[in-house]
Amino acid sequence: MILLHPLSDFINPNFIISLVTPNYYYEGKCPQTGEILRLPRTPLAEAIADSLMQQLEQDHLYSHEGKMYGILLVELPNGEQRVIKAFSGLLNGNSMVTGWVLPIPGREEVALLETQILAKLAAIKQEIITLEQIPEKAEYKTLSVEYTQQLQTMSLHHDHSKQQRHKQRQEFYQTLTDKSLTTALEKLEAESRQQGIDRRNLKRHQNEILQPLQQIITSADRKITELKQQRKKLSRQLQTEMHAAYSLTNFQGQSLSLQQLLPEGTPTGTGECCAPKLLHYAATHQLKPLAMAEFWWGNSAVENKVSGEFYGACLERCQPLMGFLLSGLKPNQVEIIYEDEWLIAVNKSSGLLSVPGRYFHNQDSV
Repeated sequence: MILLHPLSDFINPNFIISLVTPNYYYEGKCPQTGEILRLPRTPLAEAIADSLMQQLEQDHLYSHEGKMYGILLVELPNGEQRVIKAFSGLLNGNSMVTGWVLPIPGREEVALLETQILAKLAAIKQEIITLEQIPEKAEYKTLSVEYTQQLQTMSLHHDHSKQQRHKQRQEFYQTLTDKSLTTALEKLEAESRQQGIDRRNLKRHQNEILQPLQQIITSADRKITELKQQRKKLSRQLQTEMHAAYSLTNFQGQSLSLQQLLPEGTPTGTGECCAPKLLHYAATHQLKPLAMAEFWWGNSAVENKVSGEFYGACLERCQPLMGFLLSGLKPNQVEIIYEDEWLIAVNKSSGLLSVPGRYFHNQDSV
């Protein structure tokens, strides 16, 4: 499986690099020395990433889901440059895809537990769906609408009747006397009482029908809440186990688990982003990082990102790891023989150009 891609897979060998300062630096503080360590996103890295976007656009495999992708320009021990690439999380449900760097090691240690918990989570999800779709909910909704309409119709009728009775009373007081007036008024009062009885009967009937349904729905909702809490607990258990098993290695050769690196808590998905994958792979394969670029590709309904745009290290999951991951990565240093306000003399090593070349393979100079 080819993971070290030649630059020619992405750009023309005669590609001319504009002498522009990097648009972004991945950086972090070394845990041991406190030194700020930096890795640039150079124009060359962006050009490689742009080419990768064009490749993704041609393959329907990458159009199903939106996610972050990244490339890391590296230098082999013999000085040759290569490109490695990574995707965040899973790609169409797979953690390992031909041509892309491997996930952070440690997942295999919790594979059995992960399988068991994922099966439980799937069962919980299905039970929640079943409870959310119980027929009583639809029946309750339909009957509630019907009773509401009946009560509204009855209220309109009763309001109209009340107005009519008011007019009739005024007429009776003007046209009737004694017993005939009393009889007529009693008849109006009886009509009013009967309408009140009818309204109470309708509400009582509504409660008799809807209350049992409401009890079933309340019980189902309570069960859904319990299942969601259980799901959350299982997810946290899996995350804790995975973060204890996942191990990152830096360029000093140090290896620490995510739990050790972030003892105060690790957000979901920590270690599954492109930057940690790329830097860990480089550190464990004697590759020297030169530049890195990450971009979003695909739909972004959840992440609120723009397809084809470059992004830096995410603040919650990647940035806290940068200091450790970049530890041991030293920039090319040139021995300074003499330096004053106007002049600097350096001991230029053999093969290092005095001025930058035109093409990507001979940019280093002093």
